[in-house]
Amino acid sequence: MASGGIKFIMETFVEEASTYEKCIQKIHEKYGPNIMVTRREVKRNEGFLSLFNKETIRVSFNIQNESFVPVFSGNEDEVQSKSPAAPIKTYSPENIAEERLKIIKMAASKSEAMAEKMMPYIEKLENQSTSPIKTGIEANELQTLAETVERLTEEIRLKNSPSQEHENIVKIAEILQENDFTLKYIRSIKEKISKNLSLAELNDFEIVQKKVLEWIASSILIKPEETNNEDSGKKQKLIALVGPTGIGKTTTLAKLAAYYILAVSKLEGRSLDVRVITIDQYRIGAAFQIKKYCEHMGIPLIIATDPLDLHKYLDLYRDSADIICIDTTGRSPADPEKIFEMQKYFEKIEPGRIETHLVVSAVTKAADISEIIRQYSVFDYSSLIVTKLDETANVGSIISVLEEYKIPVAYITEGQTVPKDIAKASKLAFLKKLTGFSLDYINENFNDAISIIWS
Repeated sequence: MASGGIKFIMETFVEEASTYEKCIQKIHEKYGPNIMVTRREVKRNEGFLSLFNKETIRVSFNIQNESFVPVFSGNEDEVQSKSPAAPIKTYSPENIAEERLKIIKMAASKSEAMAEKMMPYIEKLENQSTSPIKTGIEANELQTLAETVERLTEEIRLKNSPSQEHENIVKIAEILQENDFTLKYIRSIKEKISKNLSLAELNDFEIVQKKVLEWIASSILIKPEETNNEDSGKKQKLIALVGPTGIGKTTTLAKLAAYYILAVSKLEGRSLDVRVITIDQYRIGAAFQIKKYCEHMGIPLIIATDPLDLHKYLDLYRDSADIICIDTTGRSPADPEKIFEMQKYFEKIEPGRIETHLVVSAVTKAADISEIIRQYSVFDYSSLIVTKLDETANVGSIISVLEEYKIPVAYITEGQTVPKDIAKASKLAFLKKLTGFSLDYINENFNDAISIIWS
């Protein structure tokens, strides 16, 4: 035999499939059973973030036909006998389960959110590992599981990535900006969307819109309706309105007085004795304006010149008047000394006797409303009255403030007509002013308005 030995030159074939078993099946179908596997390798096709790789199996082999005549290289005079085909190794069900569990645990280690989603799968597979393995497991189970895990990872990434916000989050943020919601409020809504909606829900803008409307509605606090009881008609009510100038405070006070004379009197089945006291001596024409309103409604008007004067009239009408409405001087929130000076009128009124409302305008910017709320906090007001709701197309500012300070709204006003341009506050009154949302959906799902029957 020549020193070079015998070298068989065989043609090598390659086949590829998702599993080794499928690959061998393809080879047998094409070339028959007489093959010899010379190489088996795993080919990885990188998926999202290189975390989950879709593996395929590549098999190299030679055909071992009975009539196969080897081609010699050199001066060989012997033919090497044919070697038996190497035994084919396959993944057992145990190995499939192990690989499946390994992939899921690797996914769960990437984030708390992913760990929470994967825990049921991990527990199920770990329980299976202690019980007999079922035969007949489909070969594509591992691939299907990897795709499921990859989809969940993509969902978390899309929802949490600050640089790639979902298009519907961007769209809803633009609508909120058009309605003048504050940046802080918009950020909170975006966070709620990311935390509470699945990717499937996020892809449906109608679902996103409805959910956002629910969150907006929940951020609007409404002062509860007073319950009628046996003592409600006997207990005197003191109502004071405070707030800056130019917001319609005096007109609102007149509307409130008319509300008790006309609507509440009818509701209780008796005529209520309503009085008005004003301490506004500084604004030109203030006393004249409230006087005209009172004359029109047949209500006595009292002007209190100082705190002692106010307490004198409150004592005088303690047992006779059902309702006493107190109009105050409008002060700028930038002048806290004047606000504190006006607050002295109320210092010696016993706690719980007076119901104070802070009056703010819907057309005021959110930052200015916040400043008004802070500066007027010395009055310990129980709720807001929002005026001029008809004069703005964007109520995002006032809703943002309501959410931030958690203050309920008692009444809203829309127009200058006394008495009828006042209403009890409702979520619907604010929501129906929003643009970019379905008005039909709002009317069908948030109709909490309470009608006032004037006559």
